[in-house]
Parts: sequence; C-alpha cells; structure tokens
Amino acid sequence: MSQPDTAHPRSAAAREIAFDVLNRWKPRSPHAARLLEDWFGRASVSASERGLATELVHGVMRRRETLSALLKPHVNRPLAQVEHGALVLLWLGAYQQVMLSGIPEYAAVNETTELAKRCGKPQWTGFINAVLRSLGRSVNDEIVAEPRANAVPLTAHRYRVVGALVFPDPERDWPGYFASAFSFPHWLAGRWQQRFNRDEQMRLGFWFNTPAQLCLRVNTLRTTREALLESLAHAQISARAGNHPESIVFEESAFVQRLPGYDDGWFAVQDESAIAAGTLLDPSPGERVLDLCSAPGGKTAHLAALMHNHGRILATDVDDIRLQRVTETCRRLGVQIVETRKMPRDSTDLGHETFDRILLDVPCSNTGVLGKRPEARWRLRSEDLTELPAIQSRLLRTACDCLAPGGRIVYSTCSIEPEENRAVVQALLDERRELTLVHEQDHVPGQPADGGYQALLQTCRATPSPA
Repeated sequence: MSQPDTAHPRSAAAREIAFDVLNRWKPRSPHAARLLEDWFGRASVSASERGLATELVHGVMRRRETLSALLKPHVNRPLAQVEHGALVLLWLGAYQQVMLSGIPEYAAVNETTELAKRCGKPQWTGFINAVLRSLGRSVNDEIVAEPRANAVPLTAHRYRVVGALVFPDPERDWPGYFASAFSFPHWLAGRWQQRFNRDEQMRLGFWFNTPAQLCLRVNTLRTTREALLESLAHAQISARAGNHPESIVFEESAFVQRLPGYDDGWFAVQDESAIAAGTLLDPSPGERVLDLCSAPGGKTAHLAALMHNHGRILATDVDDIRLQRVTETCRRLGVQIVETRKMPRDSTDLGHETFDRILLDVPCSNTGVLGKRPEARWRLRSEDLTELPAIQSRLLRTACDCLAPGGRIVYSTCSIEPEENRAVVQALLDERRELTLVHEQDHVPGQPADGGYQALLQTCRATPSPA
C-alpha cells in the first residue's frame, strides 16, 4: 500500500490525469474515485501511472489545507486570487515536494511547470516555477517527533521541518493547528478537541491522512478465502487473511478489476467494519430481508451469501442509477434472490409487507471513513450533524414499521459522531417500547479498520389474542 513519504516512479501521464480530476472536481460533484475510474477506463494507463495518479488525487484532496498553508509564504497574493487551475498545479507540485520521497526537487518543479504548458497555460509557468522553487528552498530533511508550527505531519510521530511558521502554534491554538497541519475543517477540529484528547485526535488525523488498505470480502457463494488467497499468491500479489473470517487485506494498492477472480465474482471490495453489519444481522436461508439504502450493493450481496442464495431480499434506494449499481454488483457476484425498488428520498411508505430482517445503512457524515473518502471532509458542514440525524431517525422509524413480530434490524453508519449513532437509536427506544437493543458495536477508526457504528434491535414477538 502506498504511504505518504514513499517513493513513486516519474510519470507525466499520472500527473496529467491527477490535474484533470482535481481541476474538475467540486465538493458536490461526483466522487474523485469515479472521475479516476473514468480516466482509467478510457485510456491505456500503466499500473505505476495509475498508482501515482490515485496517490496524487487523494493526497492533494486530503491535504489541501496543509498544502495551502505551505504555499502562502511563497505567493505574493492571497491564494483566493490565484486561478483555480494554477492553484491545483501548485498543490500537486507541493505535495510531491513535501509529502513524497523519491521524487527529486527538480523533477517535481519541472514536471509541474511542463504540465502547465501541456494544459494550454504556458503563461502560468513562470509563476509556478518561482513559487515551487521558493517552497523547495524552505523544506529540509529534518524530521521531528512532536507537532510544531514549522513542521508538516507525515506519518505517526514524523513531522518534516520547513523554514517558516506555516501553522498556528499547537500550544496556543490547537484546533487551528490541527485544522491547518492535518487538513480538516476548522469546525470539525474544534468539535473533536471537545471529544478526544490530543493524542487520540492526532492518531485520527494520521489515520485519515494515510491511504486506506484495500480490503476484500470473499464471496462464499463462489469460493473460499483459502482459494482466493492461493490465487493471489500465485499471481504474486501480497495479501493476508483479515480479522473477519471473510476478509482479505492487501499489503499494497491494487487495481481491483484486474485481480484474479474479479470477473468470476469471487469477492467484493468491503471493509471489515462494513462486513460486520451483515454478520450482526445474520439472516438465515429462506427469510424475507429488506436492505434500505442499498447502493452500491456490497452489503446486499453479503446478506445473500449469508442466506446461501435462498429466500428474498428487497433492496431499495433513491434513484435508478444507484439501483443499477446494486443490480450489477449482484449479477457479478452470482446473487439471485434480490429484487430492487426505487424509494423516493421523502417516502416513508413501503406498503404492508413485513420482513424478518432489515439492514438500514443510513446516509451519514462519513467521519469514520475520511481516509477512504478523501473528499468527504470538504463536503461535510457543521449543520449536517443536525440535519442528518433527522433523516436517519425518519428512515429508522420507516424500517421498524416493516419488521415482522420478532424481527431484527441492524442500524448502521460509517460515522463516529454520537448524534448519528447511539442518540438516534436511543430516541427510538424511548419512543417504541416494543423494541429492545440486543447489541451495539462501535468501530474505532484504525482499530483495525474503518470507523462506524452498528446497533441490533429486535421487536417483541406477537402474543396470541385472548380466547
């Protein structure tokens, strides 16, 4: 797996792809991963170029506030007045200079200025060259172990010293320092300061700024974990059995669609904390199961595997495009018991049908997966933590209305915010006495996988009517 401060081969094509994706991406636009996949699907891109392009896109997205702080002393005007495309090029150049080793100083500068020419902006080259060379002179190889206003966080307890005090003083303004040095929204840095001690907040910052390990869930409808590991080893791909009985974790990045067994449906990309949702629900063959908010279908397919492809699963989501992804996932994985249905965002009506088991993986803030979804931190607003719980509560009530007597439901998020997790569940328990909390589990980011929360609720069984 690629890490910050690691070597990468020189690749102009990778930089062109990264610039195009970053220049087109906006906070409410399609996910960066989708834009990258569009590129990889329509162009011949080598494995090394693909890896570097992905590292640059995700790295710049994660660390854009850090990079902006590094650049400010070397730009003679506010960064807000720099054309967006030129700023993207500066971010790309600075990321290579400061965050990646193995790319010489001259290569990072020259490749970035040449990229400006290839993008039809030769007038930017002098400006970009001057800024990046000035930045390069301020960066040295000294590594310190503690946070400083003049040291850039790389990996745990490793900070690279730069010549200027580019960040707020961590002793006087910890939220300001964390937001700038670790690259998070200031409001979120302040919020986490209230929730976590400094060591834990830094651990989260490092975890969320490190490329996520690829994790697969073995599709037990098609193969076994042992057989898939053997195929990967035969292809000289480094992977190991994960902590979950169905998971495989990769030591390095990989192009998923080219892995052995992909076309045969041997696996789905799924983190261990996500796999845990299906395991907690534990549906049995022959049961009636509802999967609300089901796209892209990984959890749906897991439920089908747990049911041995016997029974019925109704998978719902808000639009046809998302449901098409569920259908495609199920088709590749050999799932045959899923029916899809569109449910409008404001709907609370699923008819009179009841279900033995329900999985509700709600829309959430994504604060447990900010490393895997690098753009999520910039989409998130403080008011979302008021608006999202209202949506989550409505969906949970809707789902519980569909439970058969004695039925079970798993409420699942990839958030680490209490308002979206236990608070939503507790409000429902206070309101509906027929429900009991059977089990709940918090997934702490990095221990060992993604962050999130799951609660298993059960309705009481119907009692016979008196004679």
